[in-house]
Amino acid sequence: MSKVRIRGLRQGKKFIHNTVRQTSIETMKVAMKDLERVASETTPYDEGDLEMGGFHDVDKDGAKIIGWVGFEAFNDNPNRSYDFNYAIWIHEETYNLGEKSKQKSGGSGLSGATYAVGNKYLTRPHEGEAPHYRKLIEQEIKKALKG
Repeated sequence: MSKVRIRGLRQGKKFIHNTVRQTSIETMKVAMKDLERVASETTPYDEGDLEMGGFHDVDKDGAKIIGWVGFEAFNDNPNRSYDFNYAIWIHEETYNLGEKSKQKSGGSGLSGATYAVGNKYLTRPHEGEAPHYRKLIEQEIKKALKG
């Protein structure tokens, strides 16, 4: 009978796990920063509050890595009894674009797709760019594991 010993398997598994996780987190941060940029370029424009009202982050919840982007622009009109989140209204409603919005060129994603200024300024780029972001994460993981 002959025995074969393999050493370092546990360390190899740990290296792979840590490399995949860290690379996924770092690349998700890049993707969410880009999504915020594209969505910002896609927002309607009047005074710039909405365009500059974006934010993003990446949360880690156990094995899950969750990237997210949000926008806020509040109207503190004294005639209202509550704060009106202009960012949500502009995202969800149908309306005619103003002159400043019509002059804005819109967003351009890493995938090469372009997004016209208007409502669903976050949803449209998210849905359009998600396949590219997934591919980017996969490519970066492969690169990290090779190097």
